[in-house]
Amino acid sequence: MRAAFRQKGGPFCLAALLQHPTFVGNSSSMKKGIQLAAFSALMMVGFWAKAQDYVHQVFVLNEGWSDWQTGEVLVPPTIGVYNPALQVYEVVDTVESAGFISDAIIVGGALFIAADGQILKYDADSYALLASTEIVGVRQLAEHNGLIYATRGEVDESGMNLPLDTYLQWFHADDLTWAGELTTSNGPAFATEGLAWKGDKLYIGINNAFDWGNEVGFIGEWDVVTDAYVEYDLGEEGKNPNRLFVEDNQVVTVNNRDYGSSSLSALNANGEAETHVVADATAGCLAAAVHDGELKYQITGEGAVRVSALDNLANSTAWIEEAPAYYGVAIDPISGNWYGSVTDYSTYGLVEIRDQEGALLQSFGCGVSPGVICMDVRNASNIAVLPQPAVPSSQTIDILGRALPGVRGMNGIYLDEQGRKRLEWGW
Repeated sequence: MRAAFRQKGGPFCLAALLQHPTFVGNSSSMKKGIQLAAFSALMMVGFWAKAQDYVHQVFVLNEGWSDWQTGEVLVPPTIGVYNPALQVYEVVDTVESAGFISDAIIVGGALFIAADGQILKYDADSYALLASTEIVGVRQLAEHNGLIYATRGEVDESGMNLPLDTYLQWFHADDLTWAGELTTSNGPAFATEGLAWKGDKLYIGINNAFDWGNEVGFIGEWDVVTDAYVEYDLGEEGKNPNRLFVEDNQVVTVNNRDYGSSSLSALNANGEAETHVVADATAGCLAAAVHDGELKYQITGEGAVRVSALDNLANSTAWIEEAPAYYGVAIDPISGNWYGSVTDYSTYGLVEIRDQEGALLQSFGCGVSPGVICMDVRNASNIAVLPQPAVPSSQTIDILGRALPGVRGMNGIYLDEQGRKRLEWGW
């Protein structure tokens, strides 16, 4: 059988051992042999895998399609999973109880979803629904010390802004029971959107975006240790922050202003905020992501995707000259690849994968209105040996005990030097 290590310090083939004829089968003795071989292989690779992160899977949250006037859900939201190694996409659940999905995060092997007035918790491996809670107007999520924090904003039945007593609440991550909140008297007084942690401080994008024509622009800062709350004004040009990132010791927001133009703001460690209007932008920004010291974003209606260095937000260049209109984006933190979703909001959806230079690598179909893309990053040292399931004697399985496609010549799934899952073909 081919050696598990392709080269010194190189990728470890996770499935090669289990696909040799010696280990294919489902008898009790073979199960023990498989587990022993897998355990031995993991022991050998333990030192190498200590810091080897990889993208295990990519969750694609499809909002579906609803009639905003009647509230009728015409296409329900779905949860899809893309396997980067097998290049296979599948739907793992349909969220019948929601009209849309606004955010998702992965914490401790669980997927948390903000879905139309509720937070849902799913097992990231079995995709089983573990817990849920109702929260009117939930927008985006963040986790800190075993708690799930949620921003809020909502409209009433007539489509007008719905005032709330609190625009920030948090819940226990294990069962999603209520844990606390900041009310309008000691926290944000307007609808909130993006949020991110920096140490023990939570930064919140405050935009009042559901009160049309009365948008505001603040970054809220709440210290979870001292319970102190302060706000930073982004100025007249920084209204309606839609995206918020904490990167390189600063807080960056992408602002939709009045939806007729866009701006970028940065709050530094000294509490000083600067806002820069995006030149020649005639609409707000819908898709944005931060990676490796850069902000990549697309102005609605533009064919180009712009890029700005985080330490020079006043200037931007075209990263992609010609691109489709992206709805949701995420960047693979391991490879730097860009995942951007495309949709007509009623009949189809797809996701493009581009490299760091913007070249199109591939695309795959998904559900309608894929607005949220979530990377499930794991560490190879956490791979565990699981009991082998009952599979046909002719079926091969990988190191996690999962049945593999019966493709002739497939040698296994392994991690390459960049931490990417790959398929190895042939012996």
